[in-house]
Amino acid sequence: MGTPVFVRWSGITCDTIVVMAMTLRLADDETEALRRRAELEHRSMQEVARQAIREYVENHSRAELLDRVLDSQLPRYAEALERLGQ
Repeated sequence: MGTPVFVRWSGITCDTIVVMAMTLRLADDETEALRRRAELEHRSMQEVARQAIREYVENHSRAELLDRVLDSQLPRYAEALERLGQ
């Protein structure tokens, strides 16, 4: 839901949730698929789209991290892996 921002005025502290609005343009078939999925799950189209975005970012972040770890560690074990493959 955005990043909380803490502001202090004359000894009074309050927090505000920063929300970013955006327009998502979908093709007609994409809109209909999203509408059907939302109805099936008894959720709003916005909720379904937001969850899909969170899952996409999380899954791709994991894959990128794994790729970086493998790129840095595989050369270290290349000889042992080659022997195991024989």
